[in-house]
Amino acid sequence: MRRAHGVRGAWAVESLNDAPDVLFASGAVLFAGDREGNLLPGADGAPQPLHIEDGRPMNREWLVRVTEVTDRDVSDAWRGRYLLADAASLPEADEDEVYVGDLIGMRVEVDGQGLVGHVRDVYDAPQGFILEVETSTGRPLVPWHDEIVRSIDEETRTIVLAPLAGLLD
Repeated sequence: MRRAHGVRGAWAVESLNDAPDVLFASGAVLFAGDREGNLLPGADGAPQPLHIEDGRPMNREWLVRVTEVTDRDVSDAWRGRYLLADAASLPEADEDEVYVGDLIGMRVEVDGQGLVGHVRDVYDAPQGFILEVETSTGRPLVPWHDEIVRSIDEETRTIVLAPLAGLLD
């Protein structure tokens, strides 16, 4: 969640998938989590389901209201958390697609050079997705383009990049 919106506890949310209208539809159930996809426990220690009341597009974000959050102060306390869906409830990605959330934590290798780091975060910029790669020397940003991202192996959770001078400096 990016920020609280309004006095009734709505959230301004950046969607990291191609079907936010499905995920944020009234009646959908999501869970609070972190960027690695780990569920965050509620007060009782179990993952807390969040029942979507309403979700609608608002500029480049989505305005989302959940039953469990009814005022701005509570809503603001959720800032920085991720809304996670049960993977079983999602449609299977096509052969040449991957869910953005699945990229986080993947190994990043440069073709012919081996492991260089791991995906720390993914940003949806106007020009396309950008990977933040945690390396031993920093956190360079790598644009998601076919000439840079050579392959993704979901089984080994590995992304292979083209060897471009200065890309990871």
